[in-house]
Amino acid sequence: MMNPLQHPRVLFFTTIMSWEGGACRAFRETVKRVAARGVEPLVVIPDCADSYEMFPKSDFDVVYMKMQRPRRTWNPRVQARYLALFPSAFLSLRRLIREKGIHLVHFNELMDFVAGIAARSCGVPCVCHVRAHRLSNPYRFALLSMLKSTVDAIVVPSRYTGEWIKAEDAKIGERVRLVHDYAWDVSESQPEANGDDFRRELGLASGQILVTLVSKLTPSKGHEQFIRAAEKVLKVADDVRFVVVGGPIEGRERDAYEIRSLGEKLAPAPALRFVGPRFDLPSVYAASDMVVHCPTFPDTFPTVVLLPMFAGKPVIGSDIGGIPEQIDHDKTGVLVPPGDPDALAGAILQLASDPAKRESLGSAARKAIKEAWAPETQGRLLAELYSEVIQRRVPHGEGGSRLDRSPSIGPSPETMLAGLEKSSRGTDLQSDEVRHPWQDFKRG
Repeated sequence: MMNPLQHPRVLFFTTIMSWEGGACRAFRETVKRVAARGVEPLVVIPDCADSYEMFPKSDFDVVYMKMQRPRRTWNPRVQARYLALFPSAFLSLRRLIREKGIHLVHFNELMDFVAGIAARSCGVPCVCHVRAHRLSNPYRFALLSMLKSTVDAIVVPSRYTGEWIKAEDAKIGERVRLVHDYAWDVSESQPEANGDDFRRELGLASGQILVTLVSKLTPSKGHEQFIRAAEKVLKVADDVRFVVVGGPIEGRERDAYEIRSLGEKLAPAPALRFVGPRFDLPSVYAASDMVVHCPTFPDTFPTVVLLPMFAGKPVIGSDIGGIPEQIDHDKTGVLVPPGDPDALAGAILQLASDPAKRESLGSAARKAIKEAWAPETQGRLLAELYSEVIQRRVPHGEGGSRLDRSPSIGPSPETMLAGLEKSSRGTDLQSDEVRHPWQDFKRG
């Protein structure tokens, strides 16, 4: 008989799937890595084109489900669309948990909380990934209540994320476990990729310096600061060019339009170009002399910092959120105050005029990534966490583990939803005691 502590059946759930989303890529790599550790994953994701490509049925045990992602908005029409599909998603998850004999549910982000409610209603333990920067209205109270009521362990990608959760609620903070995200496959990263084609596409002359920003076109990612810094740099350096890689967020096309308009006004092409989403990022990074990630909000552990580091490129990042845990200031990259285009322009000019410094920072960044990178580490830590949560929730008795049988039905959906605001007893899960190399990547 299968040992559920060594080979647990885990339902992985997310309400969004996109090649452009760092959290979605992290979800994909997480499933692959825990599967390599003996976990039996069932993936439940939206019924959309990106889901078919990222999780083909030929490679994964996957269910494509019609669902609506909850939005952080007070707009009643948006909320009505979500609420209309919530019951069917909830009931479908309950059915899958029962029929597939699921031992644990792992949902990918806070806004995927319907899976936590379904797990609780079936008496199944639950793990939640939190990658968000704090809790925002209108969901703040509901999400705190949900975490207390349904989640046995909270996985965070950075110390910053764990700290704000503990500040929100000390009891919830006891359930936090630090496991850094690595949202890419080394075999797909092509660190030796050639960037000549991309530079020719941009019309760059030999010797021109290319500064790259990769991010969706949304104000919180700092595009305005990047554009204003570009304007300042171009006034004193005619050998620097800028490129923005990324497209609009669905439903927020106005933001993208305003960002592009500002760029065309302050740093018109060919000085600054917008090239839209790209799926040849290894070539983009290979073509770049430096990469900027300058969000004005605390990005928790952005993959767009790690990927150019892996490619051996110097990164200028905002000194906010989890970015200082990734960049060792002036050793593997440069940190600048968020929302400060003058400081960003100064950092760009310094690196543009010092090729030896660019080479030194890029080499150190790549070395740091390679020393820290171990694809199996994330999978091992999560597989161990699953076993711990399952064992704590359903202890072994004289008759063996109750996990050898299908999970119990638990309370009815009505009882579960009515009791969501009631707090359940917290667990005593502690942060992982095994020191990971990334924990040394901090400023000062």
